[in-house]
Amino acid sequence: MPPSPDAAVAITRRRFLACCSALAGAVAGCATVTRDTRSAYALLTDPPLADYEQILGGLIRAVLPLELPAFPVTPAQAQARLLYLFRLERDPRFLLLQRSFMLFDQTHLFSHFAPLAAEEQLVAGQGTKGDGPESDDVAHDGKLYERFERGGAPPRFTTLPVDRQREYFDLWRQSRFLLRREFHATARSLVMITAYSMPEMWTVIGYGGPLRDTKPV
Repeated sequence: MPPSPDAAVAITRRRFLACCSALAGAVAGCATVTRDTRSAYALLTDPPLADYEQILGGLIRAVLPLELPAFPVTPAQAQARLLYLFRLERDPRFLLLQRSFMLFDQTHLFSHFAPLAAEEQLVAGQGTKGDGPESDDVAHDGKLYERFERGGAPPRFTTLPVDRQREYFDLWRQSRFLLRREFHATARSLVMITAYSMPEMWTVIGYGGPLRDTKPV
């Protein structure tokens, strides 16, 4: 039986949005951001659906094996279903998730995360204002991106082929920073819940659908 959307998403989303909220607020009030201002701007900008719809489509293709002929769902079906289940444009709980889509799309900013990482420590209850991110964490993520970049990395996630999109998306899972790991977990959860809620998938996985017309014993 597929996981309940409310139960599966709530924990991840709650932690993710709490982290993003503090990040965005702290960076907005910071007067000493350097080139990482672009990262902060991406988190603080409220994009319309048209701006991140292509990014969302890329994430769906990165999570699901849509390229397999036997896969019963098309990219368009999956995206339409996700937007129906999760009202990203109307539900304020998804506002900061939308903003993170824009940051995620800019692959070249992966190595310029230091101011945001410093604020993330405050969210986790570590350090004080002015503390920098752990150098080991910054170096770890820097090495992740260096290996990825050797394969030739266009500046946008949306311009990558699907195999490279999957590789870049997995960098966020491997990151030492909570914001990135939570974004990966939340985005993947939304896509998987969407896919397994679709009747087209049920025959493939041997699921007979929800029980109907049952009476309590």
